[in-house]
Amino acid sequence: MESSRTTPAERAREAREAAARRRKTSVRLGTVGVVLLFAAGIGVILTPQNVAVLLGVMGIGIVVIASALVLVQKPIEGLLETPRG
Repeated sequence: MESSRTTPAERAREAREAAARRRKTSVRLGTVGVVLLFAAGIGVILTPQNVAVLLGVMGIGIVVIASALVLVQKPIEGLLETPRG
């Protein structure tokens, strides 16, 4: 009910804030994914006997990076729209 009482400017501001939060979360997830991916790659070079475990860590890193990209799709679309007013 409260959303019907808000003005279009307030709804646009809330949408921008939500997009900014999603971008920050996406950046954090992407950073974690890249760190996992490269740490596992370096681990494979340094300790070849743990290849199976480190390949699993690489896979997790790739999944985290992919989820970060999916999370940021909608906020990017919102940024491309021009505000009316």
